[in-house]
Amino acid sequence: MKPFLTSGELRMVFLLFATTFFPVFAPADELAITPTNRIELFDGHSFSGWTFVSQGTNAPAAAIWSVTNGVITCLGKPNGYARTLRTYRDYQLHAEWRFPAGPGNSGVFLHLNPPDQVWPTCLEAQLLSGDAGEIRCNGDSHVREQTSPSTIAVPRRQPSSENPVGEWNRYDIVCRSNTVSVRVNGVLQNEVTGASVSAGAIGLQAEGKRVEFRNLVIEPLP
Repeated sequence: MKPFLTSGELRMVFLLFATTFFPVFAPADELAITPTNRIELFDGHSFSGWTFVSQGTNAPAAAIWSVTNGVITCLGKPNGYARTLRTYRDYQLHAEWRFPAGPGNSGVFLHLNPPDQVWPTCLEAQLLSGDAGEIRCNGDSHVREQTSPSTIAVPRRQPSSENPVGEWNRYDIVCRSNTVSVRVNGVLQNEVTGASVSAGAIGLQAEGKRVEFRNLVIEPLP
């Protein structure tokens, strides 16, 4: 009669069974797929995760802000803003905007801090037609590039890189620590350093004219 399997043969059988029926996990640093950190600030059909502030009015947000076909529409009056409920630091923001009814004015608020008021403490990436790329210091904020305490705006560096009025434009903004850089349609238009604010909510400004926004996405920086 053939003897029972030896201990070495038993180990071989166990290894064959284990590798057949149980997954083998690669070490974390060998995995080829890395999950993305992309965060959609706007889900395309609602204002989930947002709140609203208006100047001198109790009008409901629906009278000023609305969503249609994946686009946020702001009527621009009264002055105010929509802002995220969450706060962020060290990220890259992508945002697209256009003025559908002629030249207009608006802005993207960065590092927005309380209290909610018009206007709050924040840095503003300007959207005034012809001046996109300018950075304004609202409230008590300031940056190293201000030429004097009374000067709240840092002008864009290049000639306007905006598309014709009515067409979509894109902002790509990098906020890292106390530095903010701004690209308009791929052109580096500004960079400020030594910002007094480096974290806060992200906001969209209502300031006089109808404006539309879409594709609001941030990616945390490593």
